[in-house]
Amino acid sequence: MDHRHSGMREVANAANDDHEQHEKMVLACRNVSHSVANGSAPLHILRDISLQLKAGASLAITGASGSGKTTLLGLLAGLDVASSGHIELFGQSLDLLDEEQRAGLRRNRVGFVFQSFHLIPTLSALDNVLLPLELTDQPAPRERALTALDQVGLSDRLSHYPGKLSGGEQQRVALARAFAGSPQLLFADEPTGNLDHVSGQQIIDLLFQLNHAQATALVLVTHDLQLADHCDQHARLINGRLEWQSRV
Repeated sequence: MDHRHSGMREVANAANDDHEQHEKMVLACRNVSHSVANGSAPLHILRDISLQLKAGASLAITGASGSGKTTLLGLLAGLDVASSGHIELFGQSLDLLDEEQRAGLRRNRVGFVFQSFHLIPTLSALDNVLLPLELTDQPAPRERALTALDQVGLSDRLSHYPGKLSGGEQQRVALARAFAGSPQLLFADEPTGNLDHVSGQQIIDLLFQLNHAQATALVLVTHDLQLADHCDQHARLINGRLEWQSRV
């Protein structure tokens, strides 16, 4: 009897462990392929992609220009729908959601940083960070925006418009905007691509400081192998397939 009860407890504990592991998974992708129309024959961009990302973990996706990195990021974020396969974001199947539902899933839980900053030129640094917080009804939006800009060292640039900021400063504003809402997952697409080496290194340091401080999971698309080395996992896209890179 005791052995039977002990065995039942072990099975229950294992089931609970599996459930907890699943709950901690913010992103899962299984056998995803993607093609686009190209004349009489489809153009295969991604083939049989599978990956998992736990809460607080980081993944770098590298590859040559045109290898499909940005396409994959868009699929993982639910900005586009894969031709085949299955993607789960926060445990929800993206292929079962329409565009509005996918946008709702991203709201308040997903942040983005792009190579081109995407700041609104007619808004100050503070208002660029404040606007999305207000649009998503975040509590204490002004306090959040001020704190985020202070974290990236721009407390003295609050009223400056993007045109009066350097490239590095603009990307800092973009980082502040992305992290101000305390997202669970951040997608970063070539965040240092338009910056010089010094500014790029500062952005890298800030990105991972905020990533660790807020336990935000990170998917980073980059051509920079040194930047990829900062991540917990590194996969390279070659001929549409992910090849996982081992740590030296």
